Amino acid sequence: MAKALSLFEARAVVLAAVATRQLPEQVPLRSAHGRVLAERVVAPGPWPATDRAAMDGFAMAVGADGLAVGMRLPVVGQSLAGRPFAESLAVGTAIRIMTGAVVPVGANAVVPVEQTSGFAGATVQLLAPVRAGQHVRLLGSELAAGTELMSPGRWLRAAEIGVLAVLGQHVVTVAQRPRVAIVATGDEVVAIEASPLPHQVRESNSWALAAQVEECGGIALRLGVAPDEPVALRALLQRGLEQCDVLVTIGGISKGTHDLVHGTLAELGVATHFHGIDLKPGKPTYFGMAAPPAGPRYVFGLPGNPASSFTVFDLLVRPLLLAMQGAAPTEWATRVPVGGAAWHANARLQAVPARLVPSAVGLVAELVSPSPSGDPFSLLNGSVYALVEEHRAPPGPQERAVLTLVARSSGVQLP
Repeated sequence: MAKALSLFEARAVVLAAVATRQLPEQVPLRSAHGRVLAERVVAPGPWPATDRAAMDGFAMAVGADGLAVGMRLPVVGQSLAGRPFAESLAVGTAIRIMTGAVVPVGANAVVPVEQTSGFAGATVQLLAPVRAGQHVRLLGSELAAGTELMSPGRWLRAAEIGVLAVLGQHVVTVAQRPRVAIVATGDEVVAIEASPLPHQVRESNSWALAAQVEECGGIALRLGVAPDEPVALRALLQRGLEQCDVLVTIGGISKGTHDLVHGTLAELGVATHFHGIDLKPGKPTYFGMAAPPAGPRYVFGLPGNPASSFTVFDLLVRPLLLAMQGAAPTEWATRVPVGGAAWHANARLQAVPARLVPSAVGLVAELVSPSPSGDPFSLLNGSVYALVEEHRAPPGPQERAVLTLVARSSGVQLP
């Protein structure tokens, strides 16, 4: 096995390997949630498109001196959200108006109904002074025509979908979703519906990885479990290389006599970029590339322990999938105070699950208690990883460490 890279070197190698991005495609708006935008979105016109009422009340014309308490005006009509007042409003008159309705020509103020004698009657009396411009959303005051609202690479969440709907974009141009083949390995692995014998484990890793793939916009294809046998393993790996953009294997990449994955990948024409990283968990991680006729194929070999495969996916595979779609890689933040459980010093960089919690000094990361990489439950309480430098001792009782954080997913906002 070649010299292990640092996590930061490995991440740079992975991102540098993304030579081309996924082609754009058009999808209906109902299918755009969770996709990555592949075009600029600009405002076709000003917003609001007309002057609009910001309150339920009365629209009226107000001069520079305003209108005084006690003044009474005749009510000559109304403007509703779907039925505007069709005439110009004369000075000295008022109309009933509802929130979001068009403010008619001639009017320049809206008085909340609570500051008047009410909607009943043919006149309205003012119970508070009125100034020009109050409670009116002016044409173009929130958005000018031609304003860029979203740029390519933006993750489309609920707010973005709402804006696209406001703009009438019923068809959206997004990056094609990368197809990710997942191959688990090992004679000890059985289906999740099976009752494993003492020497067996349920095949859970591919389910977690498939969910992680979907969370960052990819299409996951679980190809099954390859036994520790060269012919069957080769067939599944070849199928993944032929059918998908990215191949992720689980287990079989260390130095054991039955760790056959990296050798089989070499036979299939996959060039090794690195094999081994100075990270706990995840030391045996593999990354390589193949160049079949259909285009480049990115290959990751992840360790078989649940916490290892899950963590390495977030730190290395997720950034690649995001970069392929033109989105920004997972955010990294520095100088974040941490607390919670103490860690054990290690010769390798450690990625420790943590959760963001409020404190007197702002958001801090509370570390999850240490557990072995075979523990599938340790990740339940974390939304980020704290990176503990190699050989770093935990802080004393009165000290607070400051570490680098990595967001587990694109939806996590770091302080």
